[in-house]
Amino acid sequence: MIELKLKEKPNPLQFTLSEEPSNLQWTAFITLQFADIYTTYRGLKYNCVKETNPLLGESPSVSKMFAVKTAILLPTIGNEKTNNTLTAQTLVDMNFLMTMVVANNLHVLGKAKKYCN
Repeated sequence: MIELKLKEKPNPLQFTLSEEPSNLQWTAFITLQFADIYTTYRGLKYNCVKETNPLLGESPSVSKMFAVKTAILLPTIGNEKTNNTLTAQTLVDMNFLMTMVVANNLHVLGKAKKYCN
């Protein structure tokens, strides 16, 4: 019976502390987005490299890559901020993922320079 009452009336003093992303984390996030576009653009100059993101097609322009990133990321980030679910850890995770994406792009670019036209 006590548990049911607690579920109906949660303690208004309970809250979760979560650190907001820092300016440095935001700068890294934005820089990594541009690095992804740039390294993808550089790789696509080679005849053996194709984009694998189905939303972009095999050889997207820089403006298309920028538009798709903007169309997906801005509403997602806005929603996270509105719901107070965007934390410093979220940005750490996203920046780690984007670092891996850029590293992969650089790896593909290196192989393309060596083996492709």
